[in-house]
Amino acid sequence: MRRRNRKEDQNVDTHTSTGTKRALVVGCGLAGCATAWWLHESGWEVVLVDQRTDPYPSSYLLQLDNVAIDILRRMGAQDVIDRTTYPSPNTALRWCGQGKTRTLSFDTRDHRGEPWRLADRSPFLSAIFAHVPSTVDIRLGVRLDSLENFTDRVKAHFADGTADTFDVVVGADGLHSTVRELTLAPESASVYRNDVTHLWINVDEKLLDGQAILAARNRTALQIYPYRDPARTMILAALPVPAGTPLDHRALVDHVADTITHLGVDLEPIASAARASSDIKTTQFSQVRLSRWHTRRVVLLGDAAHCIDPLSGMGAHGALLGVVSLTAALQRYGSATTSAFTRYESEVRPFAESAQSVTARTIEYISRTQHRPRLTTVLGGLGDIARIIPSLLHKKNQRNSLALSDIRETNRQAA
Repeated sequence: MRRRNRKEDQNVDTHTSTGTKRALVVGCGLAGCATAWWLHESGWEVVLVDQRTDPYPSSYLLQLDNVAIDILRRMGAQDVIDRTTYPSPNTALRWCGQGKTRTLSFDTRDHRGEPWRLADRSPFLSAIFAHVPSTVDIRLGVRLDSLENFTDRVKAHFADGTADTFDVVVGADGLHSTVRELTLAPESASVYRNDVTHLWINVDEKLLDGQAILAARNRTALQIYPYRDPARTMILAALPVPAGTPLDHRALVDHVADTITHLGVDLEPIASAARASSDIKTTQFSQVRLSRWHTRRVVLLGDAAHCIDPLSGMGAHGALLGVVSLTAALQRYGSATTSAFTRYESEVRPFAESAQSVTARTIEYISRTQHRPRLTTVLGGLGDIARIIPSLLHKKNQRNSLALSDIRETNRQAA
């Protein structure tokens, strides 16, 4: 899977040879592909690069809320939604008390009655990648090496020896962002971790009633979701593992399986399947926390700017909201990139910071990794939210941003 529209064997500087605004988008995930689509739609010449030749190897679930779905529809990606996503099932919150398992069920429908949707990560992102316009210059297996900043442009140097010049560079390259490392902060100074490890397990077993399950027990948070194929189930567990402790995958799986077993007899087949599964991976709880997301002509977007953590289920929301806000701001401010980036950041940061606070405080309350009283954790979370509330109240501004960002309609009206 590789596409190119230009020769690879020479350094190029097209900044002065064309009047078209040029953007380098780094990262072929959801944020990068959507950015390429929106910028191309609004008249930019876009180069989309990723250091991997196969950007979508893993196969776990992504959640798409109504904001993410609406933006994908504005991109003309209804076919992608139909082919690669499915309605999120009702969700059951489970807990044990007085020797009994108790359940509180709820659904994830929006005000129009439309459910949120789930997507198998690999086929969904592959379809979004294929939706990027064919005139976008896509380069896979090309790693960004350095950025050289000038007053009116940025020169990007790649590990293959080539170089190219752009009006803006968008870092949509995820948690381990090269663009962030080159411009704003190293990972050690920008990523928050809290001694929580995620254990991802795919199992070939059916959830009997088809409901997703959320639970917290034994200092472990559990999310159990069915795939579109009801015979498959995803388990995402978050549990405390002190930094520097060697990971014993078998012990972690056994702990999670034991925890699932105590949530109800109906889940014993899921627990047994977890013990037998070989489709297992671990990640660390991680949030990108930066005081700013941009320099003069370089801007971060999605997980590169504000990774919330997969536990939140809000990564797609944050990435796509950022894409349309950034595109609208660039349309509005033109060559005044600092003003555009500041506007974009002011619209997206309140959502990102509130989602980060709720996610981190919740998992730290459950896992007790921060070694502080639970009441302190709760009060700290309330304090974080209170600090952000004034900006969060501007929902109308967010809706206006989305309206301004309907680039296709704007261009039609201008024509």
